[in-house]
Amino acid sequence: MFSTLLLAWYDAHRRSLPFRGTRDPYRIWISEIMLQQTRTETVAGYYRRFLERFPDVFSLAGAPEQDVLKCWEGLGYYSRARNLHKTAKIIAEQYGGQFPRNRDALRALPGVGDYTAAAVASIAFDLPEPAMDGNLTRVLSRFHGIREDVGMPSVKRRLADLARQDMPPVRCGDFNQALMDLGATVCVPGTPDCAACPLRPLCDAFRAGDADLLPVKAAAKPPKEVQLSVALVLCHGRILVQQRKEALLNGLWVYPLIEASTPAGIEKALKSQGVSACYREKLGDARHVFTHRVWQMTIHLLTAEEPACREGQFVSLREMDALPMPTAVRSAREQARTLLTPAFPEDFDLAAAAAVYAQSWQQAHKAHCSDDFIRQHDAAHMEMILRGHRGDGNRVFAITVGPSTEGVLVIDPRENELVSLYLHPSAQHAGIGRAAVRFAIRQLDEQRDMKVTNLRANTAARTLYAACGFTRIVATKTLDPQRDLQEETRVRPGRY
Repeated sequence: MFSTLLLAWYDAHRRSLPFRGTRDPYRIWISEIMLQQTRTETVAGYYRRFLERFPDVFSLAGAPEQDVLKCWEGLGYYSRARNLHKTAKIIAEQYGGQFPRNRDALRALPGVGDYTAAAVASIAFDLPEPAMDGNLTRVLSRFHGIREDVGMPSVKRRLADLARQDMPPVRCGDFNQALMDLGATVCVPGTPDCAACPLRPLCDAFRAGDADLLPVKAAAKPPKEVQLSVALVLCHGRILVQQRKEALLNGLWVYPLIEASTPAGIEKALKSQGVSACYREKLGDARHVFTHRVWQMTIHLLTAEEPACREGQFVSLREMDALPMPTAVRSAREQARTLLTPAFPEDFDLAAAAAVYAQSWQQAHKAHCSDDFIRQHDAAHMEMILRGHRGDGNRVFAITVGPSTEGVLVIDPRENELVSLYLHPSAQHAGIGRAAVRFAIRQLDEQRDMKVTNLRANTAARTLYAACGFTRIVATKTLDPQRDLQEETRVRPGRY
């Protein structure tokens, strides 16, 4: 009678979910692992994207772990993703890609507990295994009038036995999913909608009038609060990230997490990791709740002159976005993304920009020019050049990343020309140059041809300008025949 009433209700009221309607154990397994401690609405989008990236067990088994973690990013409880990867390898290598068809073999797989094993066994293979999640526990404790702590092992076993007795000989998967739907939409926590429940005529808790008090659960311990400083350490367009080795968030990438809270303490902690950084400012606060602990985080900005460290690595914005990072550092990540996005102010410290200009120019030309000529192009000389550009009517921009000046950009709107672009040597190959060229293009007239001139020997500049549309060489000039020093003028065709 129980299953007849329940399945009739399910046939009329079942939820439409992207992971329903399949008997494929791979897809069922993926969805059930995702649904562990995660809301159904959240899982739907992740489920589709995950299957697009890993459509079968072999594609998942053959993927690098970092790719799996990246695809899982934002779902939390990342041990689930690592266990998915381990299990996929076992299924592919030991079972030939076929999932075992019994509960015990499923239960032996990494990350597969009693609930997941029962869900896969019942939905994929129609085996009479109750999938005892929170919904089933709540519905069955109310229906059968179980008024003992459902967290006790003996009570858990009793509920599972009752569920097995209630289960029909066929449609076992539908029975489990029907109980899940009933618990999620009707027999909800707190005050259930008994008027809409198909099991009301037989429900012990409805007759006793205490459905809102069931199931009985022992009070949970409050999570432990942990105070942390998140250090965003910038160095010439890159930021320091570290891969977690601890059990919590293992394998994911975060910014340095430091227990010290003072500027001096944060600098000292970083120094112990081989990072010489200067404290700049506090950026904000963030909070993240795990199951058993709460991270109370304060986000701080520091800068380093050299990208030296013993733990972690300095990465560009594009490299950072490619790394799997946990939701716990989402606020810090947004701050980091803002800091790493280049800005192009016209009102800036000319002397500071000239110093970077000198370093950049000397680095670019030291292989082609004499030592005396290189020395002449010091910060004072480059400041004079920048002032000259301004006097000639050119627009001069600093290139800043976070609090640091990393280069200079000069354009001539009259000639529609990118006159000069130089980046600090350590800030190159971080995507900043391309961002600067794109910015320059927006300042010029895209309807007209644009010009840029570079040394032919400067492969990095040639590659950058070509990638940004300066594809046609219209002029070349020999600067020093003995050194074979030539420059070329490139054009980006206008949109006529």
